[in-house]
Amino acid sequence: MRDPYRNLWSEYEDGGCGVWECCGSPFEAREFLDAVIHGMSRRRARELRFLVEQLDNSY
Repeated sequence: MRDPYRNLWSEYEDGGCGVWECCGSPFEAREFLDAVIHGMSRRRARELRFLVEQLDNSY
């Protein structure tokens, strides 16, 4: 992950291959994660939000 030459995601003009696991939008995935967190219990949502914030700060 810390390799500067690693390509984590590329937005292809043709939409990529169309397979979510391969060419899905990380922005769309993040919106989905936020919706999941919103639907969780307060305690569990707080725990997951903490983990997600740590990853946001790392990347």
